Amino acid sequence: MQDNGIMSLNMKRVFVLHILPLEFYPPVTNFLNILSKEPGVAAKVYSTHNNKDRREYFVPGIKIFRSNYPSYIKRKSEKLWAFLVMVVGPLLQMLLYKPHSVLYYEPHSAFSVYLYKKFFNRKVNVFIHYHEYYSPEEFLGEGMSWVNYFHKKEVAFLYKKAVWISQTNTSRLSYFKKDHPDIEKEKLRTLANYPPKSWSNINFKEENPLSKLRLLYIGALSFENTYIKEILDFVLKHPTKVTLDIYSFNTKKEVSSYIKAMSVENITYYDKGIDYNRIPEMAVNYDVGLVLYKGHNLNYIYNAPNKLFEYLACGLSVWVPKNLLGCAPYLNDSTKPAVIQVDYVGLPQELLLKSKALADLPFYSSPYNDEDELKTIITFLKQVS
Repeated sequence: MQDNGIMSLNMKRVFVLHILPLEFYPPVTNFLNILSKEPGVAAKVYSTHNNKDRREYFVPGIKIFRSNYPSYIKRKSEKLWAFLVMVVGPLLQMLLYKPHSVLYYEPHSAFSVYLYKKFFNRKVNVFIHYHEYYSPEEFLGEGMSWVNYFHKKEVAFLYKKAVWISQTNTSRLSYFKKDHPDIEKEKLRTLANYPPKSWSNINFKEENPLSKLRLLYIGALSFENTYIKEILDFVLKHPTKVTLDIYSFNTKKEVSSYIKAMSVENITYYDKGIDYNRIPEMAVNYDVGLVLYKGHNLNYIYNAPNKLFEYLACGLSVWVPKNLLGCAPYLNDSTKPAVIQVDYVGLPQELLLKSKALADLPFYSSPYNDEDELKTIITFLKQVS
């Protein structure tokens, strides 16, 4: 925060580097929303432009710099230029801003921080957070060469210098510890991806005017990594008992074509997705939120996805795949909103009756919110010198 355009000498200056487009990551924009209102903290951010025509995120009080993301560019010369700007741009901004602390997200953002910390400001405090867990093998995959190079720099230098390194849950953190056993334990933290507290203050819940069970899915879709075909087949089998609405701005072409070709009354597909801030007002029209990840690698197997907590905050019960072990700690069928473990490969008709019966359970607002979850890291950012 700034006072009448003049930054107090006691302000803690924080530079946030999130090279992947902010609009695709609500946890970081939620964090910035809170940070912008925090007394005693001033912040600047560097990110890139998104490629999905999403309205660019901004928040009053925080300056956000952006450049083009190299992977979205086809021409080699333009891609190279975007890559150089992506590295040099944040470095120049840090040199001008002289932050007390730098918080970067994902190995994609590591290299500029490495250069700044090693060659220009050894005193700056480095905070690192990962939206995803990356196994060592994943850094060797196709298209990961430059990310792997950046990762080597963070392993060799930044992990030793950082004051904070976090994963989204204890399972992912456990695997991270095994991959990097030399990191001091006191640096390692968890930082879950929760929605704003205000989402739980909406007047829940509208009565279902229909006898049909109303299912909602929000998120990316592919046949390879989600159970989209399985849930579509299930809904098609029960046209008088269930409806499904899908909101996705990140859908593989074959999936989009498959859904549009169906043209059935009880399945509605919104291929432009939905603005994140509109989810609570829209979600009151549904009974169950769907988590459809197949769990194709360790990152997803031990994933408690954003949508789980967002559905719960909006008062929806949730169906989660049985192979997503990261969701296991949240299973609950004694209160609503409930979290039910299902086998999407063989969904039984009885699940409809069970889910309808959840409406009679006592209601408790979700305790998972980002204001409470982010208190520790914000306090830490304000205390370090």
